[in-house]
Amino acid sequence: MLTDGVGDAWQKKDALYPILARWGRTMPVSIVHLLPHWLWGRCGMSPRKARLRVPNALTPNDRWGLDLADAWLEPGSAVPDGTVPIPVLELRPSALAWWAGLMTGEDAGAAEGTVVLTAERISHSEPDDPSVTLSSFERVRHFRSVASPPALRLAQLLAAVPVRLDVVKVVGQRFVPEAGLEHLLELLVSGIMYSPGLKEGQSTWDKGGLFAFPKAVRELLLSGARRSETASVVRVAATHFGERIPLLGHLRDAIADPHNTPDPILTHESSADVELESALLRALSGPYLSRADRIQRQGPPVFEPGSTKTSIETASPKMPELAEKPPASTQRTEGRSSHLGEPDSNEPTTRIAHPSASDTARSFPARQADDPPLVFGNVPPRNPNFTGRDELLEQLTKRLSSGTTAVLPSALHGLGGIGKTQMATEYIYRHLQDYDLVWWIDAAHTTQIRAGLTELAGILGLQGAAEANVAVPAVIEALRTGRPFRRWLLIFDAAESPETVLPFFPRNGPGEILITSRNSDWAGIARPLELAVFKRAESVELLGRRGPEIDPADADELAEKLGDLPLAVEQAAAWRAVTGMPVQEYLRLFDESVEEILDTASAPDNEVSVAAAWNVSFEELKTRNPAAHQILHICAFFSPEPISRDLLTGVSRVSISPELDAALRDPIKLARAIRDINRYGLAKIDHGNNTLQLHRLVQLVLRNRVMARQVHARMQHGAHQLLAALDPNDPESSRHWSRYRELLPHAYAAKVLDCDDDWPRQLHINLMRYLFEYGDHEEAARLGLEARKKLTVTLGPTHPQTLEVSSRLGLYLWAIGRYAEAAELNQRTLALRLQISGEENEETFALQRNITIDLRAQGDFAAATKLSEEIYHKAKRMFGEDDPETLYAAYQHAISLRLAGAYQEALELDRDTLRRRIEVLGRDHVRTFGVNSALIVDLREAGEYGQARVQQERLTENFYARFGADQLDATGNTLMLSITRRKDGDHLGALSLSTEALKRFRLAYGDDHATTMACALAHSIDLRHSGDLAAAKKLGEQTFERYRGGLGEHHPHTLAANVDLAVTLRLLGDPAAARVLDERALEHFRSTIGPDHPYAVVATINLASDLAALGEYDRAVELGRDAVERGKQKLGEDHPSVLAAAFNLGLDLAALGRDEEAAPYRDPILVKYRQVLGEAHPGTQAAGRGTRADCDIDPMLM
Repeated sequence: MLTDGVGDAWQKKDALYPILARWGRTMPVSIVHLLPHWLWGRCGMSPRKARLRVPNALTPNDRWGLDLADAWLEPGSAVPDGTVPIPVLELRPSALAWWAGLMTGEDAGAAEGTVVLTAERISHSEPDDPSVTLSSFERVRHFRSVASPPALRLAQLLAAVPVRLDVVKVVGQRFVPEAGLEHLLELLVSGIMYSPGLKEGQSTWDKGGLFAFPKAVRELLLSGARRSETASVVRVAATHFGERIPLLGHLRDAIADPHNTPDPILTHESSADVELESALLRALSGPYLSRADRIQRQGPPVFEPGSTKTSIETASPKMPELAEKPPASTQRTEGRSSHLGEPDSNEPTTRIAHPSASDTARSFPARQADDPPLVFGNVPPRNPNFTGRDELLEQLTKRLSSGTTAVLPSALHGLGGIGKTQMATEYIYRHLQDYDLVWWIDAAHTTQIRAGLTELAGILGLQGAAEANVAVPAVIEALRTGRPFRRWLLIFDAAESPETVLPFFPRNGPGEILITSRNSDWAGIARPLELAVFKRAESVELLGRRGPEIDPADADELAEKLGDLPLAVEQAAAWRAVTGMPVQEYLRLFDESVEEILDTASAPDNEVSVAAAWNVSFEELKTRNPAAHQILHICAFFSPEPISRDLLTGVSRVSISPELDAALRDPIKLARAIRDINRYGLAKIDHGNNTLQLHRLVQLVLRNRVMARQVHARMQHGAHQLLAALDPNDPESSRHWSRYRELLPHAYAAKVLDCDDDWPRQLHINLMRYLFEYGDHEEAARLGLEARKKLTVTLGPTHPQTLEVSSRLGLYLWAIGRYAEAAELNQRTLALRLQISGEENEETFALQRNITIDLRAQGDFAAATKLSEEIYHKAKRMFGEDDPETLYAAYQHAISLRLAGAYQEALELDRDTLRRRIEVLGRDHVRTFGVNSALIVDLREAGEYGQARVQQERLTENFYARFGADQLDATGNTLMLSITRRKDGDHLGALSLSTEALKRFRLAYGDDHATTMACALAHSIDLRHSGDLAAAKKLGEQTFERYRGGLGEHHPHTLAANVDLAVTLRLLGDPAAARVLDERALEHFRSTIGPDHPYAVVATINLASDLAALGEYDRAVELGRDAVERGKQKLGEDHPSVLAAAFNLGLDLAALGRDEEAAPYRDPILVKYRQVLGEAHPGTQAAGRGTRADCDIDPMLM
């Protein structure tokens, strides 16, 4: 039977399979598949690997012997009675030769091949797998995960043009010359395309070979392509087909001149063309976005009887609905893709975000002309008394609207109290209609910037929004690419140094950035707009706007006295509005306040003006409401950011002063105090967010120039108590992270670490823990270093809090790559902990685990294994075998065993730990997933490639379903899956996965993180297997240098990167350079981790290959024998690395003419290759061609 395996009969099976079984009972039947074997599983067919035994020539299939190669996956299962195996083969000479041998019975033993299992009766006793609904994003993600690089590139290019077979041919020849017919077939059966308007019984040929992408799929594919190539493919297609396909000429013109090319008229017939143009222009972005918006705003298509077609025919009567509502999902059943058929048309349209921004899961409603911005966050309330500044606001408007992609951020800078924040706020409220997104970020500390951006990522629905190290780069990328909004405004308020804030700017994005700062250094980076004091007329206007009428001369005198400082003028106006005090009386009080302040200390003029003006009101409040007066004292020690009223409620165990204690315990008294504060204009009250806020300059003068020393100490301690009272004391739990995020800036400002009580200091420690769990490892380490230094001096090195900080800090330093510091600190802390707590203590265990990790970072795998074994046995003795502490010790010991090359021991321990964790924690617990992943690595390194791949595929799928694909742990599973796919021979599948994983890790961690380096090393191997040796060499060299810089010249991981790079160099034709690297690696492997370690065996195998390439066969044979013997002892004689060593040894013996010695290493080893890896594995096929085997060292995390 000759087939492409695509038709419905292969999915339904009810009709075709019984016919094949009936034929197979009377004669030998085989299936010749027109597609390459790696595409069979993507069609409707369900092929299985099998070993077949044909007793005689031309024996009917039902009499054949059958063993399924993957039967071990389901122990106890057997092939049902009545099953008839039908072999499937490719239409190529080697496959037909295999078939001929099978049919004639020439193969005495079992022949390995691929079959479908048929029967005359199809059982329906077991229901089919439930159908899975895939969104457009999920379909494209799945396609990217399995597609070959040529097919993926072809799809991204074809998404820019009408897809006809003649167009496809030209695009492929011009842009993807490596793509063959099989890659086009791969695209057509992928489920991301359909043939529009097919009727019952028609084929795609009846429609002229016309295909289409659903709208959402097209947008996702275009977003992953280079804009220059997208534009180029349109130009090339228009040159060849512009006369026959007018749409292509129109698209070419729109790209050349987007502003003057006539807009298309949206009709039922042109809707698909307009949809394509809109998606294309949005992908090109920049100057094309306004045109894309314009043509998309035309509304639903209108019916025009006389309209003419502008392009190829694309629609059946259903197509207008499809153009408006593209299929976002498809029903997928076992073995079937939704290809060559019309997609569902009744699915909702969702906004498509840029994939590099991790894709937004949230859709936003259409915005009407008078609506406020769709996303509007943390912006202060508008000041109803804002006065003047018209000229400066006009300048600011011009600067912010002067361009798009190349606009520099605008900066407002000036003295404290000059009105920078008020100016920025007023600009926002005057320009609400200009933006779809406005987001205000308190930029005094990097942690606040990260918190603000992480909150925005959550609002946008970006993947990974729960973790700062993922959310921050994701939201920056989303803003940079203008998805989902390109009209955005970010305000970085109170930014100090440019170096602190610049890393958080979405560079070259379509939106705008506004900075407020007291630092004039922004002049070299942004276009600064300096704010001075009020013009006299503005001061007089503000004084006259509030309170009783004021004589112009008195207003002028008062403004002069206040130095025209906006904050001071506003305070004086508020005072007069409340009291109606005559100007001269106010000036007398003001002068007395100035003398008092200057008697205390010298101060800048702006501080004197604010302090004196504020002190007049402050003294009156002290008389009227002492509790309100003291609340302001407390708030002076908090951050200038809005202060939640929660800080002042529910604090029964806090005692500060009789008046304040009474107000904090009585909601009515507290409300009265806050009303009085508001009445005198001493703080900004935001009733909507239930916060109050003091200006930072007011806080400064209140702390430093108004409070007496004793009051200062008592009120600062009160601030510490209020903050500590809100500590949930559970920083590892994500449900409390919003509370810790709220407390963080105020804890910084109040300096809780300086408190004499334990519980406010514990808040600092808990904030460290929160930051680490939240993903801000750098800031967690900074807080830890600060706390350890302070507590060691004030409490001593053996105080419990000092020891806790030191213990946690060791792990934080290790996590950010400061391995030497971490090791030194952990050793010192362990010595102190042993003095205080002894050996049998959980805190001691934790420190010993830290030291185990330090030993791994130092490359001393043997010492790490010894220590982790001691900890494990001690935990079993103290806590029992099923205690979570013991199970974690077992998990850590298995890591040590694996790094030491004891793969079977690690495998046995991980199996036992997995079983116990399932019983204790449950199958879906994250730690159960963790040990399951470790178990799969054990299988992989032990040489069980097929089993490892199947289990990793299943684990990854389950992890995505349980925790989502946006978690970084999910990306770790993706990396592990890419490695198992490569080991099992799926090089293209591995490459696509490691590409995505590396991109994600770089975004989250940066290039120098241990996880990123491990992923980069794996990706360099994938690049080599794909044939891109230049890219593999470049990435391999970069990764080797990073390992060397991070772990040192002689660390096993550095040497492993060395060995992997050497293979690439030899394949590039430089075996001499490869030899140098391999000799150095082998020497250090043997002296550090030992000559029998699998890493040393691999280095030996590859060094022998280097020598053989240089013609030094005698030395190559010597090394080959050594590798075979050591490999058999350490890994077993059937391990793929040992098979590679043996096969290469046979090649070298044959090269020396020693054929008799070579014989045991040729055909017998080739048979083992087929048994261990399978006939279709690239390693088996290479051995069959007599090609030398190369071995890789895959990265293992420490």
